[in-house]
Amino acid sequence: MVLINWEKRKNPTKKEIADFAAENNVSPILAELLMSRDLTSKTEIDDFIHADVTELQDPFGLHDMDKALEVIDDAIENESKIAIYGDYDADGVTSTSIMKLTLQKLGVKPIFYIPDRFKDGYGPNLDVYKFLADQNIDLLITVDNGVSGKDEIKYLKDRGIKVVVTDHHDLPAELPEADAIVHPTIPGAEYTCPYLSGAGVAFKIADALLGDEALDLIDLAAIGTIADSVPLLGENRVIVTEGLKRMADNKHVGLGALIKKCKLKINQMTEEDVGFKIAPRINALGRLTNASSGVELLTTGDVSFAKEIVDETEEINSKRQELVASAFNDSESQIAEQKDDDVLILKSDQWHQGILGIVASRAVDQENKPALVMQYDEDSQLYKGSGRSPEGFNLFDALNAHNELFASFGGHAQACGFSISKEGLEKLTPLLLEEPSKQNFNPEGSVTKYFDLELGLQDLNFDLIKEINQLAPFGMGNPKPVLKLSNVSLSQVKAIGKDGTHLRTNITDKNHQVGAIGFGMFTKAENMNTDICDVYGELGINEWAGRKNLQLMLDDFEVSPEGLKISQLQNVYFDYRNKQISGAILNKFDAVVFFNETYYEAANRQHPNVKLIMYNESCDGKNILIYDRPHNLELFKEFIKNNQTSHVALYFHTDLTNRYLKPDMIAMKNFLKYLYTHQNIKADGMDLVAEYLGYKKTDIDFYLKVFFELDFVKMVNGFVEKANASQQRELIESPTYLKRLQRNDVEKILIESDFDDLLSWMSDYDCHC
Repeated sequence: MVLINWEKRKNPTKKEIADFAAENNVSPILAELLMSRDLTSKTEIDDFIHADVTELQDPFGLHDMDKALEVIDDAIENESKIAIYGDYDADGVTSTSIMKLTLQKLGVKPIFYIPDRFKDGYGPNLDVYKFLADQNIDLLITVDNGVSGKDEIKYLKDRGIKVVVTDHHDLPAELPEADAIVHPTIPGAEYTCPYLSGAGVAFKIADALLGDEALDLIDLAAIGTIADSVPLLGENRVIVTEGLKRMADNKHVGLGALIKKCKLKINQMTEEDVGFKIAPRINALGRLTNASSGVELLTTGDVSFAKEIVDETEEINSKRQELVASAFNDSESQIAEQKDDDVLILKSDQWHQGILGIVASRAVDQENKPALVMQYDEDSQLYKGSGRSPEGFNLFDALNAHNELFASFGGHAQACGFSISKEGLEKLTPLLLEEPSKQNFNPEGSVTKYFDLELGLQDLNFDLIKEINQLAPFGMGNPKPVLKLSNVSLSQVKAIGKDGTHLRTNITDKNHQVGAIGFGMFTKAENMNTDICDVYGELGINEWAGRKNLQLMLDDFEVSPEGLKISQLQNVYFDYRNKQISGAILNKFDAVVFFNETYYEAANRQHPNVKLIMYNESCDGKNILIYDRPHNLELFKEFIKNNQTSHVALYFHTDLTNRYLKPDMIAMKNFLKYLYTHQNIKADGMDLVAEYLGYKKTDIDFYLKVFFELDFVKMVNGFVEKANASQQRELIESPTYLKRLQRNDVEKILIESDFDDLLSWMSDYDCHC
């Protein structure tokens, strides 16, 4: 289990939050969230919260956009044959779909090619380019790839074929000699939104060609943007916000069918719906088969055909889930065998190549170690695989240091793809195991994560969700706010999911509770040694059978500092408050401690062979039982501050007929009024007064004693009369009343409280903590 170190993202003072909220006319909650995202000016805040199409940038701000349009316009005018070359992931499929639909709106019927993950690999492929050239194409438009295809593009140019590259990936040392390269980070022509996805760049082409009509395609651009995990800032935020809204227009029947299949509400789509439901299904096509059917789905106008593809996609996605679960379960034994290694090298000849990256990601999440996951391909006699790594370890650098051992290799700091021979892997393994130490990476170290707000359970409500959702859509660069709930408990812990590894629980305090789900967290919850913990998670809504309930999606939970104290005290203190105590039980203790001499003397007579001591005697190192309760909490505080006992049984015996009940203020006022308005009331006749007023005689005696002490009444010849008090007195000035309040506190805390609550109170004073 990865150790997480939680820190608050930003920590403004209450005054800073209040001033910011007042200045920008927002709530304190929203103010703190905006401040944590460094949004400080009114313009920034307004653009962020109210992102809309008016914030879309001029597409001609992108490098070579004018050249690209000139090439495409010439091709359309000359009725040239146009091919689109895409990619097999969700960003590539949506990019291809956007470009295809754009050209169709202009009267062109382009062909498209989605590379096969297993046959063609990622990016430009010379064999595919030769195939397309043989189809007599006049123009190739790449989407979501192409910028690294220098040699492949040169081949097309040598055959007289024009090439427009649209891409967003890292730039190579040397750009291809295409007719136009539309890319947001070309040096000297950096675009205002440098982190557009491939679908975002394709949408900007559509915007330049179609104008406002391109907005019909912005929902597809939103899917690609979310799926590719680019920062949801600037124009990306506008694309996703507007794209989610426009899905309800249902201009793409295939997308509508897919949304329906996922049982989502098309008029309430969120970035989470796309990220966890829509995109994985599109990605599954490229992982297990050819993703061309994804383009067909997103571009068809035939409802029946769309349903056919959606059903097929659902089957493929289910198969993908099964393959991932099977492969990861299969890998667990290898992970266990490599528990002492800082890099995991997991291999099989049975695993499907399309799911290796997902398995690697799961291994990294579980172990916080870099992981290479590979499948042996008999045809090529190579291991083909994917690598993933946690933050803090650069996998690309680690593998690139031994580049000569690979048949092929590429990627970036946290993800790589490769192929390697058996001999190469044998040589690589010991070398790779040395790389973490070279990078000063320790898998056993903690991972720092951030929370945004520290709240109480009573603060969680639907209005809070509305406040938080003003910052949506969430994603990279704008993570969904994480809440911290301190000193709460996990109750009704249940295992859920097919393998029983996931957690369903309630987060509770004394007066509130909210349901929670934690993926892969059941074992951790089951092994908690105390109920008191700090919880971290995102607040959402669970809809079931037409009812909406708050639900926390757990990121983590840990024993809180207070919970740790309670856990320590649970090893020292034992709850004997409801037990029957005999002399035989008392004899088991080194000493029995008393706070009241009356009980001490009585016990001394009844149990002469038991070691009895008073509370002000030392108990260090002893196993003791506290027999009775003190009259006030200060005595007990001093006792637990100073006595280093080994074990303590808390009995707190007292006579139940003298429970320390709270004084009834209304009854006291009515009784005093009665005394003031009646004459000739004898002090020894108060039983009749109690009967008349309906009060207990013991309460009347208590009230009367308080009134005498405060000079509210006086005794004259055996009669109770009103006193001529010269000043107003407070009840607490009566020693009898004060003693009753002190006994009340004793009763409430030492006797009536839950044992964990009692230990929580004791933890502030006890010397064992």
